[in-house]
Amino acid sequence: MDISRYHVLLKQMLNEKTVDDQNSNSRVLIVDGLNTFIRAYAASPTTNSDGEHIGGISGFLLSIGHAIKAINPTRVIVTFDGKNGSARRRSIYPDYKANRKVKIRLNRSETVDKQDTQLQQLVRLIKYLEIMPVTTIVVDGAEADDVIAYIANDYLLDKESQVFIMSTDKDFMQLVNEQIHVWSPTKKKMFYTSDVIEDFQVPPENFALYRALIGDNSDNIPGAAGLGSATLLERFPKFASEPMNIDEFFIYAKELAIDSKVKIHDKVVASEVDIRLYYEIIQLSISTMSMTNKMKIIGLMENPVSKLGKIKFHTMLVEDKMTSAIKNVDMWLREITQKLDRFTLVDSQ
Repeated sequence: MDISRYHVLLKQMLNEKTVDDQNSNSRVLIVDGLNTFIRAYAASPTTNSDGEHIGGISGFLLSIGHAIKAINPTRVIVTFDGKNGSARRRSIYPDYKANRKVKIRLNRSETVDKQDTQLQQLVRLIKYLEIMPVTTIVVDGAEADDVIAYIANDYLLDKESQVFIMSTDKDFMQLVNEQIHVWSPTKKKMFYTSDVIEDFQVPPENFALYRALIGDNSDNIPGAAGLGSATLLERFPKFASEPMNIDEFFIYAKELAIDSKVKIHDKVVASEVDIRLYYEIIQLSISTMSMTNKMKIIGLMENPVSKLGKIKFHTMLVEDKMTSAIKNVDMWLREITQKLDRFTLVDSQ
């Protein structure tokens, strides 16, 4: 397939519609899908009428519904990790996420086969998303983080969009600026530039390097030996107040190492090779995805979005015996899809 020709045809098709494409991208909510699903699966005790746990599905839907009502977006995008999504990072750092295990503590007494139940619910959740006015994106060879960053930082850059990333993953703080914001569903807090500075004492531009320096246990990144957040901010005060790239930081660190007798300055300088490696893994601002994957994302972003398949949604709730999982489902659907449906282009099948 000629991807460039496909891109042009999609543009022509969208331009023929009555919906203004710019308006559909004016307020974009991007959901970190697996992050949201795992949190919902672990936290929600909801069961269907047969006593089967369905908290992953119902919790996810209620969570994004809450975000939609709070943010009032013109468009919703849900992203999931693609097959072999972590391959690039593991190729340069084999220990990447090596310590990560799926640990699910359900908020209920009964025991379930976690892997099977989790997978079944995730697969079924995708079916629900397919009949909702949202864009679901999964790209093989890319993590959801990379897809989200590319959409927010590149694809939507010249569209004057306001972008809201829904995730508990702190790595997204590095993307925060006047256009991009992060919604934490656990803290019920929107992070703007001032919030990142207040919570972490560094500007968003420095956040990826901040994580590379102090380490990130969730991704098995050790950081510089003996360097914690408090020590970093105390011993490298300019880093806390001035945006700087990684080259500027190490120039600064080397100057401090020469002028002072503080051992941590020498330790950080000695760790430069490792820190640069960790930074390469953490940073999201400069996309490392292949052009093929970028074109796939562009194609998915510019595909027409379907309106809510309300009858099908109700049918699925009955099939899954979870009609009571969402109170007053018709009102709930109306509240979260009414605005989104105004910017959709085709009816759901």
